[in-house]
Amino acid sequence: MRAEMDKVRVALGLITAPVVTSALLVLVGLSVGVVGPTVSAQLRPPVVALVGGRVYASPAATPIDNAAVVIEGGRIVSIGPRAQVRVPPTARIIDCPNKVLVAGFQNSHVHFSEPHWAGAATQPAAVLTAHLQRMLTRYGFTTVVDTGSFLPDTTALRRRIESGEIEGPRILTAGSPLYPPNGIPYYLRDGSIPPDLLRQLPQPATAADAVREVARNLDGGADIIKLLTGSWVERGRVLPMPQTVAIAAVQEAHRRGALVFAHTSSPAGLEVTLAAGVDVVAHALDDTRGLTPGLLRRMKEARIAMIPTLTLFASAQNAAEIFKEVGEYAAQGGDILFGTDVGYHQMYDTRLEFASLGKAG
Repeated sequence: MRAEMDKVRVALGLITAPVVTSALLVLVGLSVGVVGPTVSAQLRPPVVALVGGRVYASPAATPIDNAAVVIEGGRIVSIGPRAQVRVPPTARIIDCPNKVLVAGFQNSHVHFSEPHWAGAATQPAAVLTAHLQRMLTRYGFTTVVDTGSFLPDTTALRRRIESGEIEGPRILTAGSPLYPPNGIPYYLRDGSIPPDLLRQLPQPATAADAVREVARNLDGGADIIKLLTGSWVERGRVLPMPQTVAIAAVQEAHRRGALVFAHTSSPAGLEVTLAAGVDVVAHALDDTRGLTPGLLRRMKEARIAMIPTLTLFASAQNAAEIFKEVGEYAAQGGDILFGTDVGYHQMYDTRLEFASLGKAG
């Protein structure tokens, strides 16, 4: 099962693999965005060639100077030194001297939960494109992982992006997260979510309930599953999800080829995460009371990736402890994924997250 799930991780871009990403960003003088819209099967795919720039095909690859990148139908078909790449005579040439091309970025923790995503199926395309640009594509994100939103709106947005009607990133979504019984966080009960929607949030009490909720999300178009294995039901108190519920949810998700993300919050929530076999921790633990190096070591041994979302905790009273936690996990060789939790908050600019990660080590 672990080998099979690693294949899923590579396919979703959540762990590294020796492949070239299917989108490049052109920096220093060109606008940043997704390369080319999807075209209908009835039309010949357009060919675009980016020539003359320096290309970083992946973080580990040697940069290619005076490179050529050929894109057909929105997908990269060849990349290399200009003298070695055949550029079709029908290609649209974009000269990139003194420009740098890098692989598209992934934000592994976003939310399409702000009010302007409501009714995404019918909103004007230009309006949604502008929202996506302000939130994501202007910062180079060509793939994003939505870890909790209203699934019908998010899948409608994704369909319109994939059709080429809207310019935006590839979207992977969790749909509605699963909460512990009587475990909706206090910060969602404060009026930020309409009461009718709040009542719909799933709080499975049994293993069978968990399996049904996982199936409902995946059948509705979700790509991953999100669990709150530790939920801040009150300020200062985290309620863990019952292990039997978490285990059943993870087993059903993995059976169907989906990764599982967890909002752990505390060491008790991390214990549930470890017992269940979760793949990705969606935040650094912000309740660091009782967190030990041994717990982080067990997390590393379980090959759980961490999305620190340090922007969220930069002003917390225990920020130094949270930053230390992230630095220690990275030092142990734990996988760190970039994510900002944007959409839950409105700090779209990514500079604070990059600076915080650097500070954490």
